[in-house]
Amino acid sequence: MVVVDNTPEEDRILGLKEFYGNDARISVIENPANVGIAAALNQGLAFALEYGYEWIITLDQDTKCYPNMVQTLLQVYEACGAKPAVIGGNYYDLRKGRLRLPAGEGLFLEQKAVITAGSLINTSLARAIGGFREDYFIDQVDHEFCLRARANGYRVFISRIPVMEHGIGGADSPLIPLLGIVLPDHSPLRKYYIVRNTLVGVMDYWRHEPLWCLHRLARLLFELASIVVLQKDRFSKLHAFAAGVMDGMLGRMGPCRREWLCRQPCAKNESPSIH
Repeated sequence: MVVVDNTPEEDRILGLKEFYGNDARISVIENPANVGIAAALNQGLAFALEYGYEWIITLDQDTKCYPNMVQTLLQVYEACGAKPAVIGGNYYDLRKGRLRLPAGEGLFLEQKAVITAGSLINTSLARAIGGFREDYFIDQVDHEFCLRARANGYRVFISRIPVMEHGIGGADSPLIPLLGIVLPDHSPLRKYYIVRNTLVGVMDYWRHEPLWCLHRLARLLFELASIVVLQKDRFSKLHAFAAGVMDGMLGRMGPCRREWLCRQPCAKNESPSIH
């Protein structure tokens, strides 16, 4: 197990090496600053490549893994008859109270993109396409990686069998009863990254994945409407949404450089420091 800790030095109370330093099975990479989830994933990928591992499983700090996770994902690999770059895991969505992928025939389905948590990733193929895109910093990193893999001729699958429990968004995600949709209640800063990186992804992949891009644009419009009608802290979130649109269109990538936005508090379960 490799744990990448992105906690900035000024916020660090006690390093994870204090807890895991005597366990030879666990390696801890402590960064002096928050370098973003994509850079953290690339550090884990580099570790795996250095020691000759063919596959890695990427996890968020709040992912609850089922005992059958590894076995199930490897079964998909053996059954899919293709050369997948990523095999995602079906999960019980704690926010929505249901499985991400409903039960059905077969062991797996092909997907355009899957989330980072619970994904089995081929290390050599990940290296071949350039790893994770670090200028995204956080949000949509997993989607962009999957779309780039598909653009390079590789495939992405997801298991039908659930392998974990996982929640997306803050603890107070608003619910639209008529549509039965739970919209993640992210902080203004996360709204910024989601909007910016979604627009960049759409501009990069609209030729390869037009339906996916249309869906993501529609979701952004839906998100904008939900901020106006349902969510708290509307002004800050709308301001962050507009900043994300502007920086996405202008290609201003990397960590957010807008000081007012970086000072905004995170939602309850948003903790992009550990991966």
